[in-house]
Amino acid sequence: MITPELMEYIKGELVKGRTREDVRLSLAKDGGWSEIDLSEAFRTVSPAQNIAQNSGPSKISPKLMKIILAVVILAGIGFAVWFYRAPLIKFWNAGIDKISSYFVSDESVETVDTLAQDVQVIMPVVPVSNVVKDCGATDSPDLKNKSTYENNAVLNCLGNSAILCQPAKATLSNSLFPNTFQIIRDQNTGACNFVLSYSADSTLVDITGQKLALQYISCPVSIVKSVNETKIPPIFGSPSIDNLGKYASQIYF
Repeated sequence: MITPELMEYIKGELVKGRTREDVRLSLAKDGGWSEIDLSEAFRTVSPAQNIAQNSGPSKISPKLMKIILAVVILAGIGFAVWFYRAPLIKFWNAGIDKISSYFVSDESVETVDTLAQDVQVIMPVVPVSNVVKDCGATDSPDLKNKSTYENNAVLNCLGNSAILCQPAKATLSNSLFPNTFQIIRDQNTGACNFVLSYSADSTLVDITGQKLALQYISCPVSIVKSVNETKIPPIFGSPSIDNLGKYASQIYF
C-alpha cells in the first residue's frame, strides 16, 4: 500500500533530475517496495509523465544516425557529380594531360631503359596494332547485378582488350551516361587508356545547355579501382581482372 511519504519522496527525487527507473530500482532494492505499489505511486505522482513516456517517439541509436548521415552525404556527392558532369569531365581531362606532360619525358624514358638493361628483365612482347577491334553493342552493366556482366561477350571483349592494351571499342546503351567505350594505347608512351564518350547523335545537354555529344573522359586503365559499397564508408580495392566482364564494368563506372 502506497503512503504519502512514498509519493513525496518520489516527487522530490524526480525534481532533482533522477529518472523514473533509477528511483524505482532504488525503492525496490533499498526500500523493499513491491512493483505493484511503485507502479501505482508513479501513476499517482506523475500521470502526465507516464503518458508521455509511453507515447513518446522512439530514439534513434547513434550508430543508425551515422549510417543515415553517411548515406545522405554520399547521395549528395553523387547528385553533385552527375549534375556538374560536363565541367568536371573537361577539368579532369585537362588535369590528366598536364600530369602526363610531367611524368612522360625523354629523361624518364631513358632512366627506365637503363634500369631495364641493368636488371635484365625479360618482358613479354605485346604487339602494337593500329586496328581497332569492334566488340559490338550491349546494355550498360549493373555491378550489383551479376547477370548484366557475367558471360557478356561485349564486356568480355572490352575486359580482355584492356588487359592486353589492344585498341577496342563498343557501344553501351545508357540514357544518361557516356555510351561509347574505347580502349586506346598511346603510340608514344605505350600507356593504356580508356575513353568514355557521348555519341555524336546524343541529345543530352549539361546545366548550361551545351550539348554533350562527343564530350569524353579519358583515364589510364591502371588507376581503375573496385568499390565495395557494403562498407561505410565505401572501400576501394583492386579490380577483378579474373572476370573480364566485371573488369570492363568496373572500368566503365
